[in-house]
Amino acid sequence: MLSFLLDEQISPEIAKQIENKRPEIPIFSIHTWQKGYYLGVADEIILKAAFLARLTLITYDQKTIPPILSEWGQANINHTGVVFIDYRSIAPNNFGGLIRAIIWLWDTQSKEDWQNRIIYLRSGT
Repeated sequence: MLSFLLDEQISPEIAKQIENKRPEIPIFSIHTWQKGYYLGVADEIILKAAFLARLTLITYDQKTIPPILSEWGQANINHTGVVFIDYRSIAPNNFGGLIRAIIWLWDTQSKEDWQNRIIYLRSGT
């Protein structure tokens, strides 16, 4: 089942609002998940922790995470999926847009296999 981990670039308020609107959606903010232990930690460590917890990472980080995923793919290292968001598509302060897009993703893809899957989330999806 699809479960989300929001990275530190995404306000923890997004997870709170989604939990309030749709409590069946498992969503965690890295700000509060594991008591904030993973804040400021290297991306590789976060991706490994997300894999162990079976969480799909949602991130704006299109600079440092793609090279890691490429390296992992070449080394046959698995991850539990990454959802990229572009600042131009959904701004980080566009809470309504983020919430709608994440709920849409859950509604349309929650039953899919997310191992090693990478997608780009867009506004109005």
